[in-house]
Amino acid sequence: MISCTEFILSYSELFSYLEEKHGREEVSRFWDYLFAPTGDGIPLVNFVKKEGIRGCFSYWAGTLNEEAADFTMYLNEKAGWFMNVMHHCPSKGRLLTAKEEIGITPYRDYCLHCDYYRGAVDKVGLKYIYNFNGVDHAACSMLIYDPKVFDGRVIIDENTEIMDRKAAQNEYFHRDFHSSMNMGIDYLGENYGLESVKEYLTRYTHAVYGKLLASIKTEGLAALEAKIRDTYEKEKASDALELERTGDSMKVHIKYCPAVRHLHATNRKVSDWYRYTTEVVMDVLARDNGYQFTMESYDEATGAASYSFSKA
Repeated sequence: MISCTEFILSYSELFSYLEEKHGREEVSRFWDYLFAPTGDGIPLVNFVKKEGIRGCFSYWAGTLNEEAADFTMYLNEKAGWFMNVMHHCPSKGRLLTAKEEIGITPYRDYCLHCDYYRGAVDKVGLKYIYNFNGVDHAACSMLIYDPKVFDGRVIIDENTEIMDRKAAQNEYFHRDFHSSMNMGIDYLGENYGLESVKEYLTRYTHAVYGKLLASIKTEGLAALEAKIRDTYEKEKASDALELERTGDSMKVHIKYCPAVRHLHATNRKVSDWYRYTTEVVMDVLARDNGYQFTMESYDEATGAASYSFSKA
């Protein structure tokens, strides 16, 4: 499992991988798939179908607080408009920080994926204007409006609801990133097969876990143990983990996967390829440092797993 707190790095790496292997058009096809307003994936369309333009406020109030964004949102239902001003995007911000800290290269068109929310608002007759000025320092804004009501003027008056948040007011923990990870792996598997899934996850591991790989080389499995424990602590699922390390061997038992549990709780189908987000990542971390990784069992229904490491 890749933690939802690390999803943004895997997201950017997936865009880069798709473009390098299949061209820029393939990235757009993936975004079309990911943001398709069916109600099964990214749920904005469910909100706007139910609440109209207020659904935009409701949807982003949830996601942006969970992502610990710096933002100000405005809603004026009477005048038919919603606006979000992103003072500091947590996604692009994390990529820029990672570029400095671990040398990862953010996907060059990363911020353009947000324009694919357009499909959801178009489906219910709303219009969408996205302002990309400022994305080089993780800022942007959007205006969504009802063309039957909006007169072209954004006026903040007594009918305007405002939500203003700073990152420090919230914890960064957005479980629904597991859905996008699940969809990304499923897209690769269904369109290009298992070898593509493995190739992408190997790329991700090398790009994102370079420091961890170096730590395992010098500290052995103690470094990997610390990483695994940290992942489940961040997922608020420490109760799912049982781990025993002895010298150059380590056994790990996962009682349930918090990502799989979330996917079931939100009525998503778990990808047939999802297990490899654990299996491939752990295998690369082991193999690159002279250890053998063995996936001893995996339960597709719950994500429960048992695996071990030993000196090769």
